[in-house]
Amino acid sequence: MFDKTRVPVRQPDLAFRLFDGEAVIIDPLVGKIYMLNPVGSRIWELVDGTRTIAEIGETLSGEFEIDVEQATESAFVFCEQLLNRNLLFWQEP
Repeated sequence: MFDKTRVPVRQPDLAFRLFDGEAVIIDPLVGKIYMLNPVGSRIWELVDGTRTIAEIGETLSGEFEIDVEQATESAFVFCEQLLNRNLLFWQEP
């Protein structure tokens, strides 16, 4: 089981823009561009350093009409993928 109280934070050196609901993230340190689908883009928007994974899951559940537990777990897994690409980090308590 994962910790729903964790707070994901975007890496500060990244640039991003939303185009028609889809995020384009630029990592200038490694010269990579990432494009996210609408759900990933919404999670990226919600990762602002103030929301827990549980809060992000609740928001996604309401917006995409899916079970809150499923939304929370999906948000966590997606954030772990972003963490592995050094696009975000977990805020220390």
